[in-house]
Amino acid sequence: MSTGPEQAARDDAVHPADRHDLIRVRGARENNLKDVDIDLAKRRLTVFTGVSGSGKSSLVFNTIAAESQRLINETYSAFLQGFMPSQARPDVDLLDGLTTAIVVDQERLGANARSTVGTVTDVNALLRILFSRIGQPHVGPPNAFSFNVASAIGAGAIKVERGKGEHKAEKKSFVILGGMCANCEGMGRVSAFNLGALYDETKSLNDGALQVPGFSMDGWYGRIFRTMFDMDKPVKDFTDAELDDLLHKEPTKIKADGINVTYMGLIPQIQKSFLSKDNEAMQPHIRAFVERAVVFTACPECGGTRLNESARSSKIAGRNIADCCSMQISDLAQWVRSVEGSGA
Repeated sequence: MSTGPEQAARDDAVHPADRHDLIRVRGARENNLKDVDIDLAKRRLTVFTGVSGSGKSSLVFNTIAAESQRLINETYSAFLQGFMPSQARPDVDLLDGLTTAIVVDQERLGANARSTVGTVTDVNALLRILFSRIGQPHVGPPNAFSFNVASAIGAGAIKVERGKGEHKAEKKSFVILGGMCANCEGMGRVSAFNLGALYDETKSLNDGALQVPGFSMDGWYGRIFRTMFDMDKPVKDFTDAELDDLLHKEPTKIKADGINVTYMGLIPQIQKSFLSKDNEAMQPHIRAFVERAVVFTACPECGGTRLNESARSSKIAGRNIADCCSMQISDLAQWVRSVEGSGA
C-alpha cells in the first residue's frame, strides 16, 4: 500500500485498457482506515492478514464489497430499489475496476438437530432421487430414503358429493413410505436419562424437587403439577403410577385452574424442548443441564444411520444411501461418476 504523488504517477502510467485487470482503491477511510491505497489483481486469490483491528474487514467488506453491492443495486428499477436496504457510498476517494462481489460468510447450520451438510446443500435430496430410480431392490419414491419422513398408514370413510345433494360414503386409505428409523425418530442416537439430575427424590415438588431448567412451581408448571400430584409429598414416596406420570406420561389434555392445557411427562418434555435442538445452539445453562442429565448412544436399530431397514436395503454398486452419506464429498463424487460410467 502506498500514497502520494508516486502512486498518482503510477496510475497515470497505466493505460486505460489495462486497468480492468486490477481493482484500484484510493484513499479508503472506512472505520479505522487512514487514506489507504491498494491495487488488487483480479482472477487471483488475495489473502488479507493482520492483527485484530488492523482494518482487514473494513477494507474487504465495508469498502470493496459494500461498493460492489451498491453498484449492483443501482442497476435495479426504482420500484425494486424501494424494497432494498439503502446503502451509502463507502468513505473512499476512488474505487475502480470493481466486479460483482460474492461475499461468503461462515454461519451455523441452525438449531435443528436434523440438519446435516447433506440436507443443507441438497446432496441428500439428489442421492434420494438416485436411489429411488436405480437402487435395487426398488423400495419406493425419494421419501422412502429420507430420515425426516416417517412411514404411516391410514384408512377411513369419507363422504363424496355426486351431483346436487347426493352424497356417497367411500372408503379411502393412504400409505406414506418414509425412511425414518422408528426407534430414534431419524436422529441416529438414543438418549438415556440420569434421573438423579432430573429431580431430588428427598424433596417435594413444592420444595423444588425438579432440577430441570424452566420448571418453576411459581408459574404455569406449578398450576399444572398441582392438578396432577400431591405437591407436598416427597418424590421418593410417589407410587409407581405417579412416578410414571411425572416422568413418562404422553401429552394429555387436562384442566388447570379452569383452563384447558396439555400435560406431558418430564422426559417427553425435555426431548421436545431441549433435545430437538443442536447442542451448540443451546443456551449455556441448558447445555450444561443436558450434558449432566442425558447420555447419548448410537441407535441400536439403525446403527446411527437414521434410516430404517427398508431404506438401507436398497443398494447401488454395493452401497446403500447410508454408506454414501458417510463418505467424504470427494470420494462420493468419484463414486457417483463411476456409477454413471457403468451405465447403471
